Amino acid sequence: MSKPIFLIGYMGCGKSSVGKKLAKRLKIDFIDIDTSIEQMTGKSIAQVFDQEGEDLFRQLERSILVSLCSRTNIVVATGGGAPCFFDNMMLMNKSGTTVYIKMHPDSLASRILASDTERPLVRKFSKEEMPAYIAHHLKEREVFYNTAKITIKGESLKIEELEYILRNRS
Repeated sequence: MSKPIFLIGYMGCGKSSVGKKLAKRLKIDFIDIDTSIEQMTGKSIAQVFDQEGEDLFRQLERSILVSLCSRTNIVVATGGGAPCFFDNMMLMNKSGTTVYIKMHPDSLASRILASDTERPLVRKFSKEEMPAYIAHHLKEREVFYNTAKITIKGESLKIEELEYILRNRS
């Protein structure tokens, strides 16, 4: 594989779980940027947002991303917003292979609502408001997501298929 593989997509699309499985199949390391931020700060992502603000969070995310771009043989789960700030998407496309895990807003809403993970950007929305907010927010972010080198449907994603696509990419 060599160059980094960056998994991008909206929160709840499965970047972390797909990343772990993919890295295991490829026998390479897996790094979750959010987990790296939590380890670095000693705080949850929600606490970083609440106590330090989104700007600092985005700077930490950027710093970790830059350091990962020069690494080899890694699968990286980015945060949902990572591709949308600074020139992160361009940097990831230049440094490695970007994979957009694309999902329908309703699928994302039901996954987020069923998850135990606290998500700072959506916690203020009710169960009823969530699908409309996600649809709107996803549309804004897809401008960046759609520049990924590979797009794969999240609802029916098979790790074997993704591995095949990555191994047979020229």
